Amino acid sequence: MEVPFHSSGAISRAHYAIVRKVETAPSVQTADQHIFLEIKAIEGQLMHPRLSPEKCKECLVILLYCSTAVTPGFLPHDALDFAFSHAINLAAAGGKIEEKRIGYLFCSEIIPMGHELRLMLVNTLRKDLESDYVPHVCLALDNLIASPNEDVIPAVQSRLHELLSHDYPHVKRRALFAFGALSVFGPALLESIQSVILRRLKDRDDSVVNAALTLLSETSTQEEPFGSKAKSKVNELLVNESSFISDTNSGVIVQALKALRIMGVSDSNIPILLDILKDHAQPKAKKALSKAIVLDVFKILSQLDLSALAASEKSSKLSIVQAIRHWLSTQNANENYLFISCLECVDVGIWAGIQVEHPAVLDADEFERIMLLLNSSDRGIFKKTARIVNKVDPAILDMQISLTLDAAVGEKVNEIAISRALDMLSIRHSNDGEKYASSVVELAQKAEVMSAKPHVLRSVVKEVLTVIRASPKAFGSGAAAQLGQTVANPTVVLGSTALVIATALTTEYSNTAAISSAEVLSGLAERLKICPAIVQEPCLIAMLRVSVNCETIPNEIIAVVTDVSRTARSLVQARCAQFLEFTQKKDKLLEIVDRAASSSLPDFLLSLQQETGEEPLLRSSASSPQSYHSVSRSSLASSNLKYAPYAPPQVGPRLKGRRRSSSRQSVSSRTASQMGSPPLSAGQLALTTGLEEIHIHDKERFVSPALEPQGTVIDLQAPRTDLITLDSPFHTEPLVNIEHSENTENTEDFSTVWHALEGGICDSRGWCKHSIDTITRRLQQFDARHRLRVIAADVPPFEGELKIVMVSQSEQKDIGSPSSNFVALRLRESDEDSCLWRLRCADATVGRAVQRLLDDDE
Repeated sequence: MEVPFHSSGAISRAHYAIVRKVETAPSVQTADQHIFLEIKAIEGQLMHPRLSPEKCKECLVILLYCSTAVTPGFLPHDALDFAFSHAINLAAAGGKIEEKRIGYLFCSEIIPMGHELRLMLVNTLRKDLESDYVPHVCLALDNLIASPNEDVIPAVQSRLHELLSHDYPHVKRRALFAFGALSVFGPALLESIQSVILRRLKDRDDSVVNAALTLLSETSTQEEPFGSKAKSKVNELLVNESSFISDTNSGVIVQALKALRIMGVSDSNIPILLDILKDHAQPKAKKALSKAIVLDVFKILSQLDLSALAASEKSSKLSIVQAIRHWLSTQNANENYLFISCLECVDVGIWAGIQVEHPAVLDADEFERIMLLLNSSDRGIFKKTARIVNKVDPAILDMQISLTLDAAVGEKVNEIAISRALDMLSIRHSNDGEKYASSVVELAQKAEVMSAKPHVLRSVVKEVLTVIRASPKAFGSGAAAQLGQTVANPTVVLGSTALVIATALTTEYSNTAAISSAEVLSGLAERLKICPAIVQEPCLIAMLRVSVNCETIPNEIIAVVTDVSRTARSLVQARCAQFLEFTQKKDKLLEIVDRAASSSLPDFLLSLQQETGEEPLLRSSASSPQSYHSVSRSSLASSNLKYAPYAPPQVGPRLKGRRRSSSRQSVSSRTASQMGSPPLSAGQLALTTGLEEIHIHDKERFVSPALEPQGTVIDLQAPRTDLITLDSPFHTEPLVNIEHSENTENTEDFSTVWHALEGGICDSRGWCKHSIDTITRRLQQFDARHRLRVIAADVPPFEGELKIVMVSQSEQKDIGSPSSNFVALRLRESDEDSCLWRLRCADATVGRAVQRLLDDDE
């Protein structure tokens, strides 16, 4: 951490010291140890008989930092209990605002809601609420808002009523929010102040008005205690506020519209809403929040049926879509997005001309412009436009899907086009899981035809599972049933990608999908005999899970698994042995299923690994709705490993975001310290779909940064192990047509180049399907402007690996001072004529070109 103390914002040298230790720790475990020792030291300091409020505040601030920086689960649940009484005393007796604020903050953030010591805060809260010193009142109100407690209501209720009419708007606003927070323990609290809330809608301070509107919005979903009177008051507020349009009152209008949207629109609201739309949708309107106000108006109008909206337009002589049409013709993506968002809110019958009584509002050029937005690089605009087109005419979207698929599977698989086709399929068949599943299978089959070798398209698997898990359960059950029927039908050919999707979904919905488990099991067995080795493992795991629902396992299936185990790889053989073992132990298999955190395939595998004592390959969050995308990986137990994998990258100094506070990170850290693990098959990688660091289809790893999907984050500093380790001795001979470097001086030069390029633009690793000899020949023909220098595998540094430096002909020959055109490559031979590689390069263009060469299947 390079920030000096005087610029750090730390409240003391001790605070700065612990932050510096944690942020510069070489590992997560070391940082956690620093935190543990610091907490023990603070415990001793708080026991000092002459502890000053200033020192107590410093200790509590440090403890607050430690509680947020430590790895979850590292500390026992009562690790900070010793500080509770000190925080309560500081909140009560602190002489300075900063001291009381830290005391209250510690109580809100650290002391559990049901802890008995919270009762000790009641008298402090009451005393501060009755104080004449406004900052003390505000601190007490903030505590009530942040950590409401049912026990405090009798002591503060009457005083809160008084504070609703306080002279200071900061107090009135907080008092309103305090009532809202405490109302979770008794809705009658809000009913007792409804007249006050409605009066606060006319308060002179906008922050108080916004607070009152927020309460209306949050409570309208309950028993609607304010009823039509509240709607009338909001309507009156809109009339008064919209009579003069200014930046200062726009925020009030937005909040009022939000409250009205939640409470529901009535006939008396419509005229004023159309007037607001007319004022704020003008092309020259430059006022802040004008566009947000327009979108809110459209969201409210979406509650009206088509006839009511058409009647309102006719009476006011205003077409709501015509009022915003100027945002469609601009080149501003934000305005295009706003137009599409507004258009999506209203019935297409009001503007699209699909009904005789409601003619088209937009002309032909504008309709064409909407269709062009289907090609927008902005995914939000594209998806909203697709939903609108699907409402107007689903046949148009079907044609667009067909065109996109043709573009996606041309001479080379276009992953961006595939992603768009999947988005459109999810929109087109949003209410039909069976049709969606069959369409996905068709898409996956077309995409896989373009590859000479079997592979799993990770992006397709991830997208499909995400869509189905986010959809209603009936949708997922329908999709699973369709895929189960497809699996059970031997005449239907399923590629690797479609088979991985089918195994995942038939497993998860095996108890709810309308398909016989026996048929699915039989179909999976038939496909096990002919499917590629990369998906045999997930197929076997799915068979084991589905077999739980079968009364008996036919001898034919036992025979198939036995035959496969004779010729399969070692990992598949292990899964075959597990299938044959546990299908004979039905009770034990039921226990494994019951112990799984969810019905998903990764969670079943984790439970199975726990039963067999196998080091978990997967970690998944049972509470997460996205468990397919929260899985992590860990190495399996070491078997016949002969060579250790590459060492993980060294973690450098971290200024912010010391580490990810999750079990996934802790698992990754643990595996980084292991010396060896057996190779992970592509089938295992398929089971871990959703993890950014694992790439089933190698071509997906090295896409241009401009084409990376939004939201994908790859932590380059996080400890990680190799996905594939070696089971065969390393031996290779360099080609004769390459300049060899075996003397000490040149090998030291390679070490210099390698470390000089650390942390550059391109620092990658991966697995290549080709032998080292093939790669070296390709590199010879890579670029006439580069020549190769090769250092043998038995020469240091990095013994056991072939070292290659690619030097630009335009660069100086002394590679001791690397320039931007140097490429350093390390190759370690694996089994089956493949290899593991590490690449460093300071030139992104050259680096990507070399990566494509390594990744080329031809």
